[in-house]
Amino acid sequence: MPNPSQLDPVERQVVLLLKRERLRQGLSCTQLALNVGISRTTVTHLEADEARPTLWVLLKLAGGLGVDLADFLSQAGAVAVPSTKGRKKGVL
Repeated sequence: MPNPSQLDPVERQVVLLLKRERLRQGLSCTQLALNVGISRTTVTHLEADEARPTLWVLLKLAGGLGVDLADFLSQAGAVAVPSTKGRKKGVL
């Protein structure tokens, strides 16, 4: 079975942005998991690309980190999906 990130690269970018924020705040996976009420293994499996996050988990993690999930989704989409701005219609 492929890694979850191979199924949806935007999803993976969101997880990586959340991980970066967790590290920036100096929180361990255990601390974040306890703060938001999910298991530590959920956090570690997501960060290691061994699981796919549910929307509920993403919302809990973002809330626990004090960040806006919509901002991270927007950033992840910009990173993972090439811009089509300036391209002619029908041309990739």
